[in-house]
Amino acid sequence: MMRDNFDFSALDSDIVTVIMQKVVAMAPGFSAAIAAQIEAQVRQEFGGQRVFVPKGAKRLAPEQRQQLFADGLTNMPQAEILEKHKVSRATLYRVMKGGGGRFS
Repeated sequence: MMRDNFDFSALDSDIVTVIMQKVVAMAPGFSAAIAAQIEAQVRQEFGGQRVFVPKGAKRLAPEQRQQLFADGLTNMPQAEILEKHKVSRATLYRVMKGGGGRFS
């Protein structure tokens, strides 16, 4: 099923297979036999589990959250706050809603 050029069937892809295929394709000297061994070991250790794969986005340090929260309480324009802290509007809202704490 395609919608807005996004292949939703990829959501059900076997992530281990996808990663190993990319490794073999991007590293021509990487042995397909070694890739198969790694795949087997990963499947043995994690098979049947649901695993979260984070996007790898940088997280704000507690001090950064506090400063973002403090700036959000001022009359500084939102666009200026977003630019200053290099965060999205959603991140600003999330921090403001949570009070600037560690898990906000």
